[in-house]
Amino acid sequence: MNQNPNPNAQNQPHSPVGARPVIEQLIQEGQPTFGVFTQVKSINYLDYHSHLISQKTLPNWRKDLKANQFCFIQIIQPPYRLCLALATIKLATSAFVYLYNDETDELEICEALQPLTRQTQLIGGCYQGRMAFTHNKLTVTLDFTPSQIAVALDSKHITLDAMLQRQAQPLAICTPTGRRGWTYTQKEPLTAVMGHMCIKEASIFNIAAVTAGSQTKQIDFDASAIANLDWTLGYMRRETNWFWTCINHYLPDGRHFLLNLSMGVNETGMSENACWLDGQIHYLPPVMFVRKALQAAVPITWRVYHQNLGWSNVDIDLTFTPMTVYQKTDNFGVLASIFEQWLGWYSGEIRLGDTVIRLDHVMGLAEDHFAKW
Repeated sequence: MNQNPNPNAQNQPHSPVGARPVIEQLIQEGQPTFGVFTQVKSINYLDYHSHLISQKTLPNWRKDLKANQFCFIQIIQPPYRLCLALATIKLATSAFVYLYNDETDELEICEALQPLTRQTQLIGGCYQGRMAFTHNKLTVTLDFTPSQIAVALDSKHITLDAMLQRQAQPLAICTPTGRRGWTYTQKEPLTAVMGHMCIKEASIFNIAAVTAGSQTKQIDFDASAIANLDWTLGYMRRETNWFWTCINHYLPDGRHFLLNLSMGVNETGMSENACWLDGQIHYLPPVMFVRKALQAAVPITWRVYHQNLGWSNVDIDLTFTPMTVYQKTDNFGVLASIFEQWLGWYSGEIRLGDTVIRLDHVMGLAEDHFAKW
């Protein structure tokens, strides 16, 4: 099994991009290639030689059934913030989209769930492939090519037709999970957004348009629009719990800043933590999330920080003040999920050597998710 010769290399924020390999296929000689990569062109997960305790090789249908796959995309066109996701654990497939107004703190949600992979397409990966979900409440189609991502969506409240251009090196990482599992994830900024969003008559955000006699309110994406991708596939633990931070924002000096921090999925010394400054990736070390008083009537500030042990020239210390949440709880016995994705305000600092990124009341996302699958 191929191993990254320096598992702590991603903790050095100024590692040269050329030091990260580009690989054609994630699975080689039946086993995943672990490490941090510049690019992985094919997530050929069915070539994985998985075994039962008896050492009997699993058939492809069993490997396909056990593979979890998620995709999350955020598109920001001030003052609107649109977040959509498509996720499957093969026994059930779900999708959601919500639209949020940063100025009014209004949130509108549409979600759908269906058994197995009914009316769902999962072809290829996030470099070249398609994910599609059709439901009478919500239809989502994501087409991935090496240069762009096409997004089409239709729901009760909105329609979306967008082309997201890939312009920066992604974070692409594969790590072991448990005894025999593994998780591949890819994150990247998408700073060139083309297309439009139409807010329908049924939406709370369309009151002015309806009053004026129009049926829809069209929002064209302009040069200020930004987006980001979060794509994961893997064989995770039976019970998995993770925290996640995402900030997509223009700094006061005009630089585009994307931050991805997580705790609870990737293991064994490597992390999916990174930030991008104007498309330049900086690898970050593992972080801790502290969330207290879960049952409090008023949400309590979270803390996200890095404990510097002396070998890294990175420091991370952020606070998150939650404001509004999209949450969903499902319990089907053998399957269960407690999902919370909060919108709120980040403040604090990230130090990358001599570079200091200061955040003061910056809108972002924070997630707390427990899953049993």
